[in-house]
Amino acid sequence: MKVATRPASSLLATASRTGRTSKTVRCYATTSTSPAPAPLPQSGKISTPSEYCEDLVRRLDPDAWMTAHFWPRHAVKSKSPDGKDTELRDMWLAWRAFNLELHQVQVNVKQPTIALMRYQFWRDALKGIWEDKPPNHPVALMLHQAKLARPVQRYYLKQMIDVRANSLSAPTSHATLQAHLDHHAPLQNALLLGPLPLLLPPTHPSTSAHSHTLTHLSSLLTTTSLLRGLPLQVSNRRFTLPRDIALKNGLVEEQVFRDGGETKGLRDACFEIGTRGMDELITARSHLKETGGKVVPGEVMPLFLSAVPAERYLKRLEALDFNPFHPDLQKADWKLAPGVWWSNWTGKL
Repeated sequence: MKVATRPASSLLATASRTGRTSKTVRCYATTSTSPAPAPLPQSGKISTPSEYCEDLVRRLDPDAWMTAHFWPRHAVKSKSPDGKDTELRDMWLAWRAFNLELHQVQVNVKQPTIALMRYQFWRDALKGIWEDKPPNHPVALMLHQAKLARPVQRYYLKQMIDVRANSLSAPTSHATLQAHLDHHAPLQNALLLGPLPLLLPPTHPSTSAHSHTLTHLSSLLTTTSLLRGLPLQVSNRRFTLPRDIALKNGLVEEQVFRDGGETKGLRDACFEIGTRGMDELITARSHLKETGGKVVPGEVMPLFLSAVPAERYLKRLEALDFNPFHPDLQKADWKLAPGVWWSNWTGKL
């Protein structure tokens, strides 16, 4: 990673933190360095499977909900027996809702055995969906509509279950940052690559290139998720930072639990992790140089909008000297909505 002396007029400087007595700030480099789920409610405002998925994403995944406004709403001809057409946006919301259903298991179920039973329910649901016998659950019904209308792959949905299920027995923190990415990035990969056939046919010449670019974005989202979730994990006395980075920066778990963002070495560790995330974003953007930085064809741009909230978080973290516990990071980012709109309007990552 390139490191430069901070100019007097610069707002963003690049500096490694060598000690708390040094009056330097860190900044990212600008070049790359290297029980069963609830059934559909029978009363109230939510009356259809698509409304259930939409409500779930709106309540539990605000970043995805914001990008959902830029997904196409035109109906796609379905092969379902009832002949109903389904909007592309609704199919994507079902994909995100599936992830949230799995996440709710991880959050709400404390007994691993019961959690595995819940995950098995969803494995059986996928089997039923691909046999055209979906269970009477709103998310399963919407995924079945997506399966009938577009060539989405069961593999990515199964991958989401596997990552969540494997986390039940995985260590709280991994040996290295790469090991953390190897374990958790497949989840983000499934959320980005899985819905790609909704927007772009698998036979399209750009599909392979976009898949590669989205893989880098999945690593960006994984590192960002690690940093964003740190305050909550620490409040539950769970230390999730990679052990090699913790050791290098002299972090002690009990001290982090006690002192939070004021722990010596924590900001250095977060700087290193955040830099890896920015490197992944820089690499993804380098793949778009031939098109002037634009995502071509523009139909797939909604998937790339997932990078905007992640980049915004990392920049806010940088402005706060890489303290993930800072109260300002718990507030809503008023610049996020304009940022998502601008990225969609320009067609650039």
